[in-house]
Amino acid sequence: MKKIIFFLCFGMILFLSSCDPGTHVIQQDELTDVVSVELIEYKNPNQEHFTSWVPNHFEDLKPFDTANATVIEKLQDEKKSEFLNSFRETDILHTYYAYDSPSDVCIRLTYKNGDFLIIWANYKRDSFGGYIGMYSENGSVLSFWGSFSALDYYKDLVNNFFTYNI
Repeated sequence: MKKIIFFLCFGMILFLSSCDPGTHVIQQDELTDVVSVELIEYKNPNQEHFTSWVPNHFEDLKPFDTANATVIEKLQDEKKSEFLNSFRETDILHTYYAYDSPSDVCIRLTYKNGDFLIIWANYKRDSFGGYIGMYSENGSVLSFWGSFSALDYYKDLVNNFFTYNI
């Protein structure tokens, strides 16, 4: 009986620890070349929700179509440093694949070389599941960081730095 309980406990610990996607820690150099921060609306009616976040869905991520993005508001340059510091302090679930692409109101960080990072959480469904990923200047997916570990991280970035509120 003790062996059965031991194996059940061991199996449960193994299962629970193997499902943790880990945390993406934002490094200083990942944000050093940001030239602008914008709040955008991204029309994406074909966005898909993954049924499981555990497997690697990188090949299923969709490119970003800049023709479907409209700038709502540009962050003032004097607030950019404070915004980047706040973003750096957020917890991101590393490679937590909730969606294949962003949608609706997003934050876009544009870099000197034209690449950009899109930050989005599904605030309309009151969910931390979202999309944080890097795109090339032409919209190709470069890397996927994950999703926020809490919806409040996204809401605070939008509500504390932009006049638009969610």
